[in-house]
Amino acid sequence: MQIDTEIWIQIQAGDEKAYEKMYTYYYRHFYIYGQKITQKLHLVEDSIQEIMIFIWNNRSTLSTIKFPAAYFYTSFRNLLVNKLKTQGVIVSDEYITEEISAFSELRMIGKEEELALNTRLKKASGYLTARQNEAIFLRFYEELSYEEVAEIMGITVKATYKIMARALSELKNKYVHLFILFLNLINLF
Repeated sequence: MQIDTEIWIQIQAGDEKAYEKMYTYYYRHFYIYGQKITQKLHLVEDSIQEIMIFIWNNRSTLSTIKFPAAYFYTSFRNLLVNKLKTQGVIVSDEYITEEISAFSELRMIGKEEELALNTRLKKASGYLTARQNEAIFLRFYEELSYEEVAEIMGITVKATYKIMARALSELKNKYVHLFILFLNLINLF
């Protein structure tokens, strides 16, 4: 589930219940996404609070947003990255890749078999670029549309399709058995 345009319109009109629903939903998702960017959890939490307050305080002045989820993720990501830069942390795609490459941990904790798959997926993700890892995380684990992924990453939809195609092709070529497991895993969620 994502916050759709209808709920966003309700928030813009001052509906506190709609805002509460959005806040509850995105807090968890931003926290997970933020952990992929940095392990400085206090900065992740601060960024979540700041972006949520900003959205509420500026709800009536923000223009109608075509993809609310993409807008929220982009705002959160930019705020968190700026906080890291302010603290002197060099933030590049490679830095984010190190964190994003562990994306499969979120869905596969607990069972020994899943941990083995997790290790193989991490290894496989090492063959992908930072952009490919980020796109896969946003598309498959956050279940965002290609349009939303494109907006978050600041690229065109066509470029998003290209990145995804190349990433999946790379996984398929290097790890045919993992690629099949990856597709099956996606279907479970």
